[in-house]
Amino acid sequence: MTASGDETVDDEDLTAEDRVALSWAVSSEHPLGAAIVARIRAGGTGVTSSELASIQQYWNDVGRPVPQHHVHRTRVSFDDGTAVVGVSFAADDPYQRDAAPAFGLYLDERWDPPWPHAHIEWPDFGVPADVPKLRRALLDVLTRARAGETVELGCLGGHGRTGTALACLAVLTGTPSDRAVEWVREHYCARAVETDEQHAFVRAFAP
Repeated sequence: MTASGDETVDDEDLTAEDRVALSWAVSSEHPLGAAIVARIRAGGTGVTSSELASIQQYWNDVGRPVPQHHVHRTRVSFDDGTAVVGVSFAADDPYQRDAAPAFGLYLDERWDPPWPHAHIEWPDFGVPADVPKLRRALLDVLTRARAGETVELGCLGGHGRTGTALACLAVLTGTPSDRAVEWVREHYCARAVETDEQHAFVRAFAP
């Protein structure tokens, strides 16, 4: 609960309609959506029941607009010349590609593409609990990419978890860990790495 007694809504309790309304509030930079994101990035709680009710009401009042997603299909070349593709999950057709990748490493369980892939358990806005498993998976990504395979890496929005993993790949390919977040924001997306916890995770990630 929050200090006022307003309950935080667990992610698994959000309905599909709740998720659309929240996504719209965030993508449209509605003040309440922006405040929730800022709070989560600073390590605070997620959406509360009263915030969700307010967002739902406003979203209904303005005609239930479709969220404008910032979709990535972005090739990222690291300092050693290795390249991977950072992706976000486009809910309308997430697996549409001009050419399918040889392999994908995904950081959200909703990914289930028809090509070979693996998952890392990684909570949204958080960091993975199993760091050795992440390291092994990222080294496998680099091995595949260096062998000439097209490899993609993605979560849901393509920013927090994906950006953090790309920053860790940057560390593994020669970028100092204290510069890796800046590097990935310059070479991939300015919105990459969303929370203080994710930023600290990259700084602590050793090559």
